[in-house]
Amino acid sequence: MALKFRAIIFTALALAFGANICHAAKSRPVKVTGGEIAGVDDGTLVVYKGIPFAAPPVGELRWQAPQAVAPWKGVKQARSFSAACAQTAIWITLPKSEDCLYLNIWAPQQATQLPVIVWIHGGGFNGGTAAQPGFDGANLAKRGAVVVTLNYRLGILGFFAHPELSAESPHRASGNQGLQDQIAALRWVKNNIAAFGGDTERVTIVGESAGAISVALLTVSPLAKGLFQRAIAESGSAILDSQPDRESVEAKGVAFAKAAGVKSLAELRGMSVEALHKLAWTPAAVIDHHVLREELPAAYRNRRHNDVPLLAGWNAEEGKDLAPEILRTSDFTVDNHRKLMAQMLGYAPSDALLAAYPATTNEQAKASIHQFTNDWWGWRTIHWAGLQAKYGRSKPYVYFFAHRPAAPLTPCEYGCGAGHGAEIPFVFDNIDQDRRPWSKADRELAARLADTWVNFARTGSPSGKGLPDWPAFDGSNASIFRIGGQDRLPDFLLFQRAGKDQ
Repeated sequence: MALKFRAIIFTALALAFGANICHAAKSRPVKVTGGEIAGVDDGTLVVYKGIPFAAPPVGELRWQAPQAVAPWKGVKQARSFSAACAQTAIWITLPKSEDCLYLNIWAPQQATQLPVIVWIHGGGFNGGTAAQPGFDGANLAKRGAVVVTLNYRLGILGFFAHPELSAESPHRASGNQGLQDQIAALRWVKNNIAAFGGDTERVTIVGESAGAISVALLTVSPLAKGLFQRAIAESGSAILDSQPDRESVEAKGVAFAKAAGVKSLAELRGMSVEALHKLAWTPAAVIDHHVLREELPAAYRNRRHNDVPLLAGWNAEEGKDLAPEILRTSDFTVDNHRKLMAQMLGYAPSDALLAAYPATTNEQAKASIHQFTNDWWGWRTIHWAGLQAKYGRSKPYVYFFAHRPAAPLTPCEYGCGAGHGAEIPFVFDNIDQDRRPWSKADRELAARLADTWVNFARTGSPSGKGLPDWPAFDGSNASIFRIGGQDRLPDFLLFQRAGKDQ
């Protein structure tokens, strides 16, 4: 699902790019795959930025699966973020490059056997970067975790299939380069994170929006088995997405080459990134029978998923952000209402659904489609959690984030209120990056949610000493943990498609 993520641009991103920690010293060298690296030691944390976890995917390696890091001599200074992956998103103002497969680490001094949190950014698989200031892992690391953020290839560079590309692969697979990058980063963590004080048996993958969809897909990828032991998905699930098969995406790849005026994969590799980006390409994960062998529901029902504790949720007001993205229109009128609901559901809405989301006026139709989108987004989350509850051994937990943060000082068009991405500064405890009149309740919630996410990474449960008691999800609204607000939870049975139960 192509979902933009612009809600966390709190400060000028250029100021964060390449910035070092003030009044800090170089860290002692650490040996990792490829050689030794040194970061920045501020007396509490040691921070490493721009660590290569794969070879630059350029030239002949464009669209290949991530390759091994080339060894280097001496000590590499890991003190600055890498470029963002090449992308069309204009809301990322940092330098962009195909040479972008790098990760970043925040670790407490003298850490030993600490839980590891691996953050996968959102951006609709079209944009984003691990270097966004809101993803600074310092405040989570100070709670006793090693925090990792990573880049992965985006757009046409991350999700392109072509018959010649599949022929190059020993697995006859193409189309999931971005997911393969994420898996390569997780393998790097498995092989190296102990050197930073991380516990390789307590790795938690966390993502929001497209990052959360990535988390869902990683739970059903056989290549990711054993690389993580918990999963957190914020506002995203692949449960109702129909991943295209490799052959159909290969055909689109051939059509793309024709539109670009070239005939071969070699010629495509010779094109500039700018030329590639002039032509439209909608990124989506592919059933390639290698990275992904089946869609998520089938993997769970056949008990072939990576069975780990799951914490997933959605926000109370993200429908207004997501509806134009998902439906690719803002024409939310009475005349369009039934058609748009059917487009989102994939089937004709029932009379009960139409009554629950009425459209007697254009104003009501707009409000209803926003609410319907929000509730449908929540339905995806609880349906996924329901599959884990039914077919897995590990417990799922579900939240509903209804807290409305302090209003921004400047007009807000995206992610306002409890909108898409609103929870991120709270779970990272980074609300002070945005100059708002934060309340005591805002600050207490940020501290509590950061504690909760770290506790889940530590134990596999969001409940713990000094934290609220979260029930495991059992399919009922009563087992959905509410975070702030009094927003209603929908009647999710209205979304249950006949013959498609959990």
